[in-house]
Amino acid sequence: MEVNRRKIDRVLEQASKNKVPAISAAIISSKEIIYKNSFGYSDLESKKPITEDSVFRIASMTKAITSTCIMQLIEKGELSLQSKLRNFFPEVSERKILKGFDSENNPIYEETLNDINIKHLLTHTSGFAYEIWNENIKKLVEKGELSSAFLGNDEFLKAPLVFNPGTDWTYGIGIDWLGVLIEKISGVSLQEFMTENIFKPLGMKDTAYDINDNLRERLVKIYGRSDQKYFEIPFTDPEKSSFYSGGGQLVSTVDDYSLFLRIFLNGGLYKGKQIISKESVKIMSKNHTGETLMTELKTSEPEFSNDVNFFPSITKSWGLGFMINNEAIPDGRAKNSLAWAGLFNSYFWIDKKNDMAAIIMMQMLPFFEEKAVQTLTDFEAAIYKKN
Repeated sequence: MEVNRRKIDRVLEQASKNKVPAISAAIISSKEIIYKNSFGYSDLESKKPITEDSVFRIASMTKAITSTCIMQLIEKGELSLQSKLRNFFPEVSERKILKGFDSENNPIYEETLNDINIKHLLTHTSGFAYEIWNENIKKLVEKGELSSAFLGNDEFLKAPLVFNPGTDWTYGIGIDWLGVLIEKISGVSLQEFMTENIFKPLGMKDTAYDINDNLRERLVKIYGRSDQKYFEIPFTDPEKSSFYSGGGQLVSTVDDYSLFLRIFLNGGLYKGKQIISKESVKIMSKNHTGETLMTELKTSEPEFSNDVNFFPSITKSWGLGFMINNEAIPDGRAKNSLAWAGLFNSYFWIDKKNDMAAIIMMQMLPFFEEKAVQTLTDFEAAIYKKN
Protein backbone atom coordinates (compact mmCIF):
# COMPACT_ATOMS: atom_id res chain seq x y z
CA MET A 1 0.00 0.00 0.00
CA GLU A 2 1.43 3.36 -1.01
CA VAL A 3 1.19 6.30 1.39
CA ASN A 4 1.96 10.00 1.18
CA ARG A 5 4.87 10.30 3.61
CA ARG A 6 5.00 14.09 3.47
CA LYS A 7 1.30 14.32 4.27
CA ILE A 8 1.70 12.03 7.27
CA ASP A 9 4.73 14.01 8.44
CA ARG A 10 2.76 17.26 8.28
CA VAL A 11 -0.14 15.81 10.25
CA LEU A 12 2.04 14.35 13.00
CA GLU A 13 4.43 17.29 13.23
CA GLN A 14 1.50 19.66 13.66
CA ALA A 15 -0.05 17.36 16.26
CA SER A 16 3.20 17.37 18.26
CA LYS A 17 3.01 21.17 18.41
CA ASN A 18 -0.58 21.61 19.57
CA LYS A 19 -2.15 18.26 20.50
CA VAL A 20 0.28 15.90 22.27
CA PRO A 21 3.90 16.30 23.43
CA ALA A 22 5.34 13.11 21.94
CA ILE A 23 4.50 10.93 18.93
CA SER A 24 6.25 7.94 17.42
CA ALA A 25 4.56 6.19 14.50
CA ALA A 26 5.18 3.54 11.88
CA ILE A 27 3.42 1.81 9.00
CA ILE A 28 4.63 -1.58 7.78
CA SER A 29 3.72 -4.12 5.15
CA SER A 30 4.44 -7.83 5.20
CA LYS A 31 7.81 -7.11 3.58
CA GLU A 32 8.99 -3.62 4.50
CA ILE A 33 8.73 -0.47 6.56
CA ILE A 34 6.45 1.88 4.63
CA TYR A 35 6.74 4.83 6.98
CA LYS A 36 8.42 5.66 10.29
CA ASN A 37 9.00 8.96 12.08
CA SER A 38 8.92 10.62 15.51
CA PHE A 39 7.95 14.11 16.63
CA GLY A 40 7.94 16.16 19.81
CA TYR A 41 9.66 15.74 23.15
CA SER A 42 10.07 12.86 25.55
CA ASP A 43 10.65 15.43 28.32
CA LEU A 44 9.05 18.85 27.90
CA GLU A 45 11.02 20.49 30.69
CA SER A 46 14.44 19.61 29.29
CA LYS A 47 13.22 19.70 25.66
CA LYS A 48 14.65 16.23 25.10
CA PRO A 49 13.51 15.24 21.60
CA ILE A 50 11.76 11.99 20.74
CA THR A 51 14.00 9.59 18.82
CA GLU A 52 13.38 6.40 16.87
CA ASP A 53 14.40 4.33 19.91
CA SER A 54 12.36 6.23 22.50
CA VAL A 55 10.66 3.81 24.90
CA PHE A 56 6.91 3.94 25.57
CA ARG A 57 4.74 2.25 28.18
CA ILE A 58 2.38 0.21 26.00
CA ALA A 59 -0.01 -0.94 28.75
CA SER A 60 -2.80 -3.08 27.23
CA MET A 61 -0.95 -3.52 23.95
CA THR A 62 0.76 -6.19 26.08
CA LYS A 63 -2.44 -8.27 25.76
CA ALA A 64 -1.87 -9.20 22.12
CA ILE A 65 1.59 -10.53 23.00
CA THR A 66 0.25 -12.58 25.94
CA SER A 67 -2.51 -13.94 23.69
CA THR A 68 0.11 -14.99 21.13
CA CYS A 69 2.04 -16.84 23.86
CA ILE A 70 -1.16 -18.70 24.76
CA MET A 71 -1.57 -19.75 21.14
CA GLN A 72 1.99 -21.09 21.19
CA LEU A 73 1.09 -23.26 24.19
CA ILE A 74 -2.07 -24.46 22.43
CA GLU A 75 0.02 -25.46 19.42
CA LYS A 76 2.25 -27.51 21.74
CA GLY A 77 -0.77 -29.33 23.14
CA GLU A 78 -0.38 -27.85 26.62
CA LEU A 79 -4.00 -26.62 26.62
CA SER A 80 -6.89 -25.80 24.27
CA LEU A 81 -9.39 -22.98 23.86
CA GLN A 82 -11.89 -25.10 25.80
CA SER A 83 -9.53 -25.90 28.69
CA LYS A 84 -11.05 -24.86 32.00
CA LEU A 85 -9.16 -22.38 34.14
CA ARG A 86 -10.09 -24.29 37.30
CA ASN A 87 -8.10 -27.29 36.08
CA PHE A 88 -4.97 -25.18 36.59
CA PHE A 89 -6.21 -22.95 39.41
CA PRO A 90 -8.84 -24.87 41.47
CA GLU A 91 -9.61 -21.77 43.57
CA VAL A 92 -11.34 -20.21 40.54
CA SER A 93 -14.24 -22.66 40.92
CA GLU A 94 -15.17 -20.85 44.15
CA ARG A 95 -15.62 -17.45 42.43
CA LYS A 96 -19.10 -15.98 42.58
CA ILE A 97 -20.82 -13.21 40.64
CA LEU A 98 -20.95 -9.78 42.25
CA LYS A 99 -24.47 -8.51 41.46
CA GLY A 100 -24.30 -5.26 43.43
CA PHE A 101 -24.70 -4.02 47.00
CA ASP A 102 -27.59 -4.06 49.47
CA SER A 103 -29.00 -1.15 51.46
CA GLU A 104 -26.28 -1.58 54.07
CA ASN A 105 -23.55 -1.50 51.41
CA ASN A 106 -22.80 -5.21 51.67
CA PRO A 107 -21.93 -7.03 48.44
CA ILE A 108 -24.58 -9.29 46.92
CA TYR A 109 -23.23 -12.48 45.33
CA GLU A 110 -24.75 -15.32 43.34
CA GLU A 111 -23.39 -18.65 42.15
CA THR A 112 -21.89 -19.06 38.68
CA LEU A 113 -23.45 -21.45 36.19
CA ASN A 114 -20.54 -21.87 33.74
CA ASP A 115 -16.83 -22.65 33.97
CA ILE A 116 -14.30 -20.13 32.70
CA ASN A 117 -12.31 -21.44 29.74
CA ILE A 118 -9.32 -20.12 27.80
CA LYS A 119 -11.47 -18.72 24.99
CA HIS A 120 -13.50 -16.70 27.52
CA LEU A 121 -10.30 -15.17 28.86
CA LEU A 122 -8.96 -14.31 25.40
CA THR A 123 -12.22 -12.68 24.31
CA HIS A 124 -13.10 -10.79 27.53
CA THR A 125 -16.22 -12.89 28.02
CA SER A 126 -15.01 -14.56 31.24
CA GLY A 127 -16.86 -12.22 33.60
CA PHE A 128 -13.69 -10.71 35.05
CA ALA A 129 -13.76 -6.90 34.98
CA TYR A 130 -11.43 -3.95 35.54
CA GLU A 131 -12.22 -1.72 38.50
CA ILE A 132 -11.84 1.40 36.34
CA TRP A 133 -14.61 0.26 34.00
CA ASN A 134 -16.96 -1.54 36.37
CA GLU A 135 -18.71 0.26 39.22
CA ASN A 136 -19.26 -2.85 41.36
CA ILE A 137 -15.62 -3.96 41.23
CA LYS A 138 -14.53 -0.38 41.84
CA LYS A 139 -16.74 -0.19 44.92
CA LEU A 140 -15.32 -3.48 46.24
CA VAL A 141 -11.81 -2.02 45.93
CA GLU A 142 -12.88 1.21 47.64
CA LYS A 143 -14.34 -0.79 50.54
CA GLY A 144 -10.99 -2.53 50.98
CA GLU A 145 -12.43 -5.96 50.18
CA LEU A 146 -10.39 -6.35 46.98
CA SER A 147 -6.91 -5.22 46.05
CA SER A 148 -6.54 -2.76 43.16
CA ALA A 149 -5.15 -4.06 39.88
CA PHE A 150 -2.78 -1.07 39.83
CA LEU A 151 -0.69 -1.89 42.92
CA GLY A 152 1.85 -4.08 41.11
CA ASN A 153 0.98 -7.41 42.79
CA ASP A 154 -1.35 -10.31 41.99
CA GLU A 155 -3.90 -9.83 44.80
CA PHE A 156 -6.42 -8.34 42.33
CA LEU A 157 -6.76 -11.81 40.77
CA LYS A 158 -9.00 -12.67 43.74
CA ALA A 159 -11.74 -10.57 42.14
CA PRO A 160 -15.24 -12.01 41.72
CA LEU A 161 -17.00 -12.17 38.36
CA VAL A 162 -19.60 -9.68 37.15
CA PHE A 163 -21.58 -12.10 34.93
CA ASN A 164 -21.71 -15.78 34.01
CA PRO A 165 -18.78 -16.74 31.75
CA GLY A 166 -19.66 -16.66 28.06
CA THR A 167 -22.86 -14.63 28.44
CA ASP A 168 -21.59 -11.06 28.02
CA TRP A 169 -18.52 -8.96 27.23
CA THR A 170 -16.60 -6.63 29.50
CA TYR A 171 -13.02 -5.45 29.37
CA GLY A 172 -11.18 -6.96 32.27
CA ILE A 173 -8.37 -8.88 33.94
CA GLY A 174 -8.88 -12.13 32.05
CA ILE A 175 -5.59 -11.83 30.17
CA ASP A 176 -3.77 -11.26 33.46
CA TRP A 177 -5.06 -14.72 34.37
CA LEU A 178 -3.58 -15.99 31.11
CA GLY A 179 -0.23 -14.50 32.15
CA VAL A 180 -0.12 -16.49 35.39
CA LEU A 181 -1.33 -19.55 33.47
CA ILE A 182 1.64 -19.24 31.09
CA GLU A 183 3.95 -19.11 34.12
CA LYS A 184 2.32 -22.19 35.69
CA ILE A 185 2.51 -24.28 32.52
CA SER A 186 6.01 -23.19 31.46
CA GLY A 187 7.67 -23.02 34.88
CA VAL A 188 9.30 -19.68 34.07
CA SER A 189 8.28 -16.05 34.54
CA LEU A 190 6.08 -14.40 31.94
CA GLN A 191 8.96 -12.10 31.01
CA GLU A 192 11.25 -15.09 30.47
CA PHE A 193 8.65 -16.88 28.37
CA MET A 194 8.01 -13.84 26.20
CA THR A 195 11.73 -13.19 25.81
CA GLU A 196 12.51 -16.72 24.64
CA ASN A 197 9.43 -17.24 22.47
CA ILE A 198 8.60 -13.77 21.11
CA PHE A 199 11.22 -11.08 21.78
CA LYS A 200 14.43 -12.94 20.89
CA PRO A 201 13.10 -14.66 17.75
CA LEU A 202 11.77 -11.32 16.45
CA GLY A 203 14.72 -9.21 17.58
CA MET A 204 12.59 -7.11 19.96
CA LYS A 205 15.54 -5.88 22.01
CA ASP A 206 13.78 -2.99 23.76
CA THR A 207 10.62 -4.69 25.00
CA ALA A 208 10.45 -5.78 28.64
CA TYR A 209 8.71 -5.59 32.00
CA ASP A 210 11.83 -4.90 34.06
CA ILE A 211 13.30 -1.47 33.38
CA ASN A 212 17.11 -1.42 33.21
CA ASP A 213 19.14 1.77 33.03
CA ASN A 214 19.32 1.67 29.24
CA LEU A 215 15.54 1.55 28.87
CA ARG A 216 14.93 4.08 31.64
CA GLU A 217 17.15 6.65 29.93
CA ARG A 218 14.91 6.48 26.85
CA LEU A 219 11.50 6.37 28.59
CA VAL A 220 9.03 9.02 27.47
CA LYS A 221 7.35 10.97 30.27
CA ILE A 222 3.58 10.82 30.75
CA TYR A 223 1.53 14.01 30.58
CA GLY A 224 -1.99 15.20 31.27
CA ARG A 225 -3.72 18.37 30.17
CA SER A 226 -5.37 21.14 32.21
CA ASP A 227 -6.59 24.45 30.80
CA GLN A 228 -4.81 23.52 27.55
CA LYS A 229 -1.47 23.22 29.38
CA TYR A 230 0.50 20.02 29.92
CA PHE A 231 1.47 18.72 33.33
CA GLU A 232 3.69 15.73 34.05
CA ILE A 233 2.14 12.67 35.68
CA PRO A 234 4.81 10.90 37.77
CA PHE A 235 4.97 7.17 37.10
CA THR A 236 6.97 4.47 38.86
CA ASP A 237 8.78 2.06 36.55
CA PRO A 238 10.34 -0.71 38.65
CA GLU A 239 13.77 -2.10 37.90
CA LYS A 240 12.37 -5.49 38.87
CA SER A 241 8.62 -6.16 38.80
CA SER A 242 7.05 -8.19 41.60
CA PHE A 243 4.28 -9.30 39.23
CA TYR A 244 4.36 -9.60 35.44
CA SER A 245 0.98 -8.53 34.12
CA GLY A 246 -0.28 -10.41 31.08
CA GLY A 247 -2.70 -7.55 30.57
CA GLY A 248 -0.25 -4.65 30.76
CA GLN A 249 3.03 -3.14 31.99
CA LEU A 250 5.34 -3.85 29.07
CA VAL A 251 7.47 -1.07 27.63
CA SER A 252 8.47 -1.10 23.99
CA THR A 253 9.44 0.96 20.96
CA VAL A 254 7.73 1.53 17.64
CA ASP A 255 10.41 -0.57 15.93
CA ASP A 256 9.95 -3.50 18.32
CA TYR A 257 6.17 -3.56 18.24
CA SER A 258 6.21 -3.28 14.45
CA LEU A 259 8.21 -6.52 14.36
CA PHE A 260 5.50 -8.19 16.43
CA LEU A 261 2.68 -6.89 14.22
CA ARG A 262 4.39 -8.11 11.06
CA ILE A 263 3.90 -11.78 11.95
CA PHE A 264 0.14 -11.27 11.57
CA LEU A 265 0.67 -10.08 8.00
CA ASN A 266 2.93 -13.05 7.23
CA GLY A 267 0.94 -16.00 8.56
CA GLY A 268 2.98 -16.15 11.76
CA LEU A 269 6.32 -16.24 9.93
CA TYR A 270 9.32 -13.96 10.48
CA LYS A 271 12.62 -14.42 8.60
CA GLY A 272 12.03 -18.13 8.21
CA LYS A 273 10.95 -18.58 11.84
CA GLN A 274 7.39 -19.72 12.49
CA ILE A 275 6.54 -17.70 15.60
CA ILE A 276 2.97 -19.03 15.57
CA SER A 277 1.29 -21.17 12.94
CA LYS A 278 -0.65 -19.81 10.00
CA GLU A 279 -3.73 -21.56 11.41
CA SER A 280 -3.29 -19.80 14.77
CA VAL A 281 -3.16 -16.43 13.01
CA LYS A 282 -6.43 -17.28 11.25
CA ILE A 283 -8.08 -18.33 14.51
CA MET A 284 -6.91 -15.20 16.36
CA SER A 285 -8.24 -13.03 13.53
CA LYS A 286 -11.70 -14.61 13.54
CA ASN A 287 -14.79 -13.05 15.14
CA HIS A 288 -15.43 -15.09 18.31
CA THR A 289 -18.10 -12.91 19.94
CA GLY A 290 -20.54 -11.94 17.19
CA GLU A 291 -21.82 -8.37 17.05
CA THR A 292 -23.85 -8.27 20.24
CA LEU A 293 -21.41 -8.82 23.11
CA MET A 294 -19.36 -5.63 22.70
CA THR A 295 -20.87 -3.13 25.14
CA GLU A 296 -20.08 0.49 25.90
CA LEU A 297 -17.92 0.77 29.00
CA LYS A 298 -17.71 4.09 30.77
CA THR A 299 -16.52 5.25 34.17
CA SER A 300 -17.36 8.19 36.36
CA GLU A 301 -13.72 8.70 37.29
CA PRO A 302 -12.46 11.70 35.27
CA GLU A 303 -8.88 10.47 35.02
CA PHE A 304 -10.08 7.32 33.29
CA SER A 305 -13.08 8.76 31.50
CA ASN A 306 -14.24 8.10 27.95
CA ASP A 307 -15.22 5.08 25.97
CA VAL A 308 -13.12 1.97 25.40
CA ASN A 309 -15.53 0.93 22.67
CA PHE A 310 -13.75 2.56 19.70
CA PHE A 311 -15.71 3.97 16.76
CA PRO A 312 -19.18 3.88 18.41
CA SER A 313 -21.03 3.98 15.07
CA ILE A 314 -19.23 0.89 13.78
CA THR A 315 -20.12 -2.63 14.95
CA LYS A 316 -17.22 -4.48 16.51
CA SER A 317 -16.39 -7.95 17.74
CA TRP A 318 -13.50 -9.66 19.47
CA GLY A 319 -10.99 -12.17 18.18
CA LEU A 320 -8.37 -13.90 20.30
CA GLY A 321 -6.41 -10.93 21.66
CA PHE A 322 -7.73 -8.30 19.23
CA MET A 323 -10.75 -6.09 18.63
CA ILE A 324 -12.21 -6.47 15.11
CA ASN A 325 -14.12 -3.77 13.27
CA ASN A 326 -16.96 -5.53 11.46
CA GLU A 327 -17.32 -2.66 9.00
CA ALA A 328 -14.82 -0.50 7.13
CA ILE A 329 -13.83 2.71 8.94
CA PRO A 330 -14.61 5.86 6.87
CA ASP A 331 -11.27 7.18 5.54
CA GLY A 332 -9.59 4.36 7.42
CA ARG A 333 -8.85 0.69 7.87
CA ALA A 334 -10.66 -2.06 6.00
CA LYS A 335 -13.41 -4.29 7.32
CA ASN A 336 -12.17 -7.08 9.63
CA SER A 337 -8.97 -5.27 10.60
CA LEU A 338 -7.51 -6.19 14.00
CA ALA A 339 -6.70 -3.55 16.60
CA TRP A 340 -6.23 -2.53 20.19
CA ALA A 341 -4.60 0.13 22.34
CA GLY A 342 -2.88 1.01 25.59
CA LEU A 343 -3.99 3.15 28.53
CA PHE A 344 -1.46 5.90 27.76
CA ASN A 345 -2.91 6.43 24.27
CA SER A 346 -0.86 4.09 22.14
CA TYR A 347 -2.77 2.42 19.29
CA PHE A 348 -2.26 -0.14 16.55
CA TRP A 349 -4.23 -1.86 13.83
CA ILE A 350 -3.58 -4.66 11.34
CA ASP A 351 -5.26 -4.25 7.96
CA LYS A 352 -4.68 -7.51 6.12
CA LYS A 353 -6.77 -6.50 3.11
CA ASN A 354 -4.31 -3.69 2.37
CA ASP A 355 -1.25 -5.67 3.59
CA MET A 356 -0.36 -3.10 6.20
CA ALA A 357 -0.20 -2.51 9.93
CA ALA A 358 0.09 0.86 11.65
CA ILE A 359 1.14 1.91 15.12
CA ILE A 360 1.15 5.27 16.85
CA MET A 361 2.54 5.74 20.35
CA MET A 362 1.80 8.67 22.66
CA GLN A 363 2.07 9.05 26.46
CA MET A 364 -1.02 10.92 27.62
CA LEU A 365 -3.72 10.41 30.26
CA PRO A 366 -6.62 9.91 30.44
CA PHE A 367 -7.11 7.07 28.03
CA PHE A 368 -8.88 8.23 24.86
CA GLU A 369 -7.84 11.80 25.67
CA GLU A 370 -9.55 14.07 23.16
CA LYS A 371 -6.51 15.48 21.36
CA ALA A 372 -4.67 12.16 21.43
CA VAL A 373 -7.66 10.52 19.74
CA GLN A 374 -7.79 13.35 17.21
CA THR A 375 -4.13 12.66 16.47
CA LEU A 376 -4.91 8.97 15.93
CA THR A 377 -7.84 9.84 13.67
CA ASP A 378 -5.80 12.33 11.63
CA PHE A 379 -2.95 9.81 11.31
CA GLU A 380 -5.30 7.16 9.98
CA ALA A 381 -6.97 9.55 7.56
CA ALA A 382 -3.56 10.72 6.28
CA ILE A 383 -2.77 7.11 5.42
CA TYR A 384 -6.02 6.19 3.66
CA LYS A 385 -7.72 9.37 2.48
CA LYS A 386 -6.87 10.10 -1.13
CA ASN A 387 -7.26 13.90 -1.08
